[in-house]
Amino acid sequence: MKVLVTGATGAIGKEIVHLLASKGHDILLGCRSQKKGEILAKEIEVIYGRRPQIIIMDLSDASSVSSASNHLSGECLDALINNAGVMNGKYILDRDGHEDTINVNYHNTRLLTQLLIDRITDGGAIVFTTSATRRWYPFQRIMEDIPESKFGRLKTYALSKKLITRYAATMAADKEIKKRGIRINCADPGVVDTPMLSMGKWFDRLTDIFFRPFCLKPSTAAKTSVRALESPESGYIFKSPKGKSLNKKKLDL
Repeated sequence: MKVLVTGATGAIGKEIVHLLASKGHDILLGCRSQKKGEILAKEIEVIYGRRPQIIIMDLSDASSVSSASNHLSGECLDALINNAGVMNGKYILDRDGHEDTINVNYHNTRLLTQLLIDRITDGGAIVFTTSATRRWYPFQRIMEDIPESKFGRLKTYALSKKLITRYAATMAADKEIKKRGIRINCADPGVVDTPMLSMGKWFDRLTDIFFRPFCLKPSTAAKTSVRALESPESGYIFKSPKGKSLNKKKLDL
């Protein structure tokens, strides 16, 4: 199986890549940094005897996503794991006027998926990374961007995950995608010990002492993503450390 993993050099991304490589899959590393990509590719080659291909993409930049898609022209993919994500502490706009957290986690993740959908083989799979925080946003408050006056780190992240989960639900219900047998699932990694937990506040040290030890490991989150990828079913949210939603139609929105 040939699988593109976005955010491949991040804490969870690396674990996903290692797990897929251990299963013998061909992997494409979607990452922003060529240097970090090379380090990970070499690591995988040394351990598993197969060197992944590096695809440079910056999900905060639509033109970079389009360029990455063009680079993959002619490639057939069996699966796409949309793992990349951010949770910014400050309000940042891209050149198109989109707030960066929503841009990375929703707008450009959706763009990448749309650009690659025709290159996913029939019977393939797409996995989106969601979060339990999505429940903070009821349907009537959904918007596809957020003004600075309403920005909040966790609130904006929650909105981005609500949006991408809703998009996944739409894809899972799409007749053409069903006809092609492409499975659409989400992975909810839970609270994972990654740099994303750092808030840049005075209480970060207390968090490291009293909270991080109880968080899930990135390797556990990776297993959830791969379980979502390998499932013969479609329309589910797979949750760490085990279990899955029972509401296929709405992906547990």
